[in-house]
Amino acid sequence: MAEFIEKVAIDWIEIRAGRIRVRKGHPTSAQMKKLRQLFDVDPLPVASSFWVTRDRRIHFKPSFPSSLRPVVRSLMVP
Repeated sequence: MAEFIEKVAIDWIEIRAGRIRVRKGHPTSAQMKKLRQLFDVDPLPVASSFWVTRDRRIHFKPSFPSSLRPVVRSLMVP
């Protein structure tokens, strides 16, 4: 799975135990600040990730909570 994401993603962000790790790409500092604020308020129960493809679509791992997906979409793709 990781090899596939490496090929198709322009931004790939992983969240584990409240820590945000950029695996690929260069999200803006404003985006990272907003993501940190979001995950401080609503911590993920499990490790998860999401990635943005060249056509500006966001894909989430199945373990990513569905309640947070619209917020992340609005932050990453304005």
